[in-house]
Formats: sequence, structure tokens, C-alpha cells
Amino acid sequence: MSDIDQLAAALVAAQGEFAAVPKTADNPFFKSKYAPLSTVVEVTQPILAKHGLAVSQHPTTLPSGEPALTTYLLHSSGQQLVSTMQLYAAKHDPQGQGAAITYARRFAYMAVLGLVADDDDDGNHATRARQAEPQKPKLPPHVAKLAAVAKKHDLDTKALGQRFEADYGLAVMEADPATVEAFTQVIADEAAVDQAAANG
Repeated sequence: MSDIDQLAAALVAAQGEFAAVPKTADNPFFKSKYAPLSTVVEVTQPILAKHGLAVSQHPTTLPSGEPALTTYLLHSSGQQLVSTMQLYAAKHDPQGQGAAITYARRFAYMAVLGLVADDDDDGNHATRARQAEPQKPKLPPHVAKLAAVAKKHDLDTKALGQRFEADYGLAVMEADPATVEAFTQVIADEAAVDQAAANG
């Protein structure tokens, strides 16, 4: 960041012309308004171009493999500022990832230009969505079937796991599907016999 004298001068001049970004979008979750990315770009781009500046943003990955967004503030002289922020998706699907990118783009765009940020309602919603929908570890289908049988017959899953390990010499999660399915059938058959005896 030592050789950005021309970029810095252009940014200072641009910041002197930036007006407050209007809040044109509604956030129904918090009954408030915020400035969407499209409005932020519309307000700032003509001023950036006037001073030889441009913002470029690209999805990328961190060395750890986590998704991220890199933002470049470019000057016509070739000088640039670069920053990268990790993405946090409320849901791990294309829609969740797209929403995380859009939020990160707006946040990083405003930050690199020194714009006054509005209330971070959409960010709060993304965070609350993650808190409201904790990601539960998903059981493999054959293990889930055993858990369902245990629940149906009100059996102790911990005791079943200990019995499986004693019979087969390994934990349920480490066993192959066929072995677990055979064990599940044995448990279901035993539970049916016990139930029939109780009803008889």
C-alpha cells in the first residue's frame, strides 16, 4: 500500500463528491429500509469514473478452502487496493451462497470507498438465520433407519450402539450399510416379538 499516491488522491476527491446513499430497499424481517448494492453502484459509479477509479469484485477461496470475496479498488494509473473477506452463507445451497456474495459485495464496496453504512439489517438477518437454523449432522440412511426403529419401539439408542459394538467389534458409524441394516432388522424383529408377547 506504499505506492498508492495517485489512487489516494483520486479517492479523496471522489469521497468529497459522494452523497448519502438512499435506502431504497425494504427489509420485511426488520421492517426497515437499507441501501441495496444496485443503488450503491448507481450513486457512486459516475463519480468513480470521473476520477479514474473502479471497483471490481470476484468470488474466490481462502487458503483454508472457505469461500470468500475479493474486492479491488483500481485506479487508471495501475495502482490498486485489494481486500478479501470470508463469506458466511445462512444456508449451504446455491441460493444461500448467492445471498452471501451479494451481501459481501455491498458491504465490501461501501467499506473500500469509505461510504457511510446504513443499519446492517440484512446482515443481521443472515446471522440470525444461521442461529435459527443450526446445521444438524446428517446420519447416513442405514444409521438413520436404525435410529427410527429405536424411536418407534422406545429403545435406548446408546444401549443399541453398545450391543452393536459388542457383537461386531466396531461402532455403528464405522460399519458397512449391509451390516447395520441386518442388525436393524434383528432389533425390529425382537421388538415385534416383545410387543406381541406384551399384548398377548
